[in-house]
Amino acid sequence: MPMYTTENAKPLGKGLHAPAGSITDPDLARLLQTYRRNVAGGYRSLLPEEIAERLPDGPMHASPKIDGELWFMVFDGGEAWLSNSSGRLIIGGVPLLEEARSFAGRARDRTVVAGELFGTREQGRCRVGDVSHAMSGGAKAEVDQLGFAAFDLLWGGDEQASMPIDAYEDKYKTIERLFEGGERCKPVHTVKTSSSAEVRDLFGEWVESGAYEGVVTRADGRISKIKPSFHVDAVIIGYTEREEDPEQIRSLALALMRPDGALQYVINCGNMSDDQRRELKKMLAGSEVRSNWRLSSSDGAMFRFVKPQIVIEIKVTDVQSEDSSGKPILRMVLEYSDEGGLQAVRKLPCASMLFPVFVRVRDDKQVKAEDIRLAQVQERTEVADTEVKASRVELPASEIVERRVYTKTTKGQMAVRKLVMWKTGKETLDDRYPAFVVHFTDYSPGRKEPLKREVRLAPDRETAGAIAEAMIEENIKRGWKEA
Repeated sequence: MPMYTTENAKPLGKGLHAPAGSITDPDLARLLQTYRRNVAGGYRSLLPEEIAERLPDGPMHASPKIDGELWFMVFDGGEAWLSNSSGRLIIGGVPLLEEARSFAGRARDRTVVAGELFGTREQGRCRVGDVSHAMSGGAKAEVDQLGFAAFDLLWGGDEQASMPIDAYEDKYKTIERLFEGGERCKPVHTVKTSSSAEVRDLFGEWVESGAYEGVVTRADGRISKIKPSFHVDAVIIGYTEREEDPEQIRSLALALMRPDGALQYVINCGNMSDDQRRELKKMLAGSEVRSNWRLSSSDGAMFRFVKPQIVIEIKVTDVQSEDSSGKPILRMVLEYSDEGGLQAVRKLPCASMLFPVFVRVRDDKQVKAEDIRLAQVQERTEVADTEVKASRVELPASEIVERRVYTKTTKGQMAVRKLVMWKTGKETLDDRYPAFVVHFTDYSPGRKEPLKREVRLAPDRETAGAIAEAMIEENIKRGWKEA
């Protein structure tokens, strides 16, 4: 059985770039998705000032954090190719893969290695945007700028590896043997340390010098990512109150401005002092506006939307443009007017900022693109479609695909049970909609509660049909007649 398909692939230099979902081997697809969700998604983020406090002394493997994208090198049958967790592929005559194929014979059976796909540049350290730049241009893409830094072994190994490999040191030694002699593909530089002080010294050498994005440490199965914090200016678009003290705000909803002038919600921030909560509540009092959008906090409280006019500075530890499954993070884009308030337009790719902390109100900043630009997060991660003008999507009408009505008369009163199934046609345009809806109504005039409803959602016609048949079988017994 082939592991992937190139049916929808496009040229990438002398190789091919296949879209998400191109892996056809379900076990391999599951392996990559699980790693992305459970391992890469479980990194603990630390600030450099937290190294001594939160990083215990003891044996650790430390390596520089390269600013790129998580991809996986797959060796199988003397071949080598790359995939990310969503099943996007790089295959064929790409320089780094040509090099990888020269030592693919070292791998025992199928071998899967996690690493950072990065783009090189003439000056300064690499940035995540260098990857998409190197992969743009189709047949003329500058793929010779791509490199791969291997850092973990998911499956397989070489003839010297004892299977299965559990200890990271053994995994790394296997990676070193697999990629020995590589220039474009090689293991990430790794140092064994014995104390948090040594890690702090490496942070100064690797990160504060400007050579790398951060430091990654591995110890006893715990992976920590140490990166310097950075600051972002954003506008307040909403708030919730503290239940125990309504004179304090609990959390702020923040937005950045897209190039077309629309606002894009990015994050909630509730990390601040009580005095700051009271002062912000005073500043926001009387500025509430209408909105056709709803946003709730982690505890279920609904945000009150306000006129976007107060800019604040927050400190964050990291920013991500993909969720734990590798899918783009989508955030609502909004338009503001004095007459209509904040009106939802559509969701577009954005980013999630980790551990935001309120720093101060920026009286010197205004709600303008140059002051609260979305590009602030693009400096840290790649966000797609930022130049796309946010416009409302015209959603198609739903289509009823099945309607069945049953009646039953008892003591002169007619009871009605009705099943309706419809196809929304909206699921690919707006993730708030399912593909199919099955709705069952049970009306009995002699009952204390005459009207009962049951609603079930389904991703496809087959599943919806099975739900509908189960509802009919459970609710339509002897005595009911189909109308």
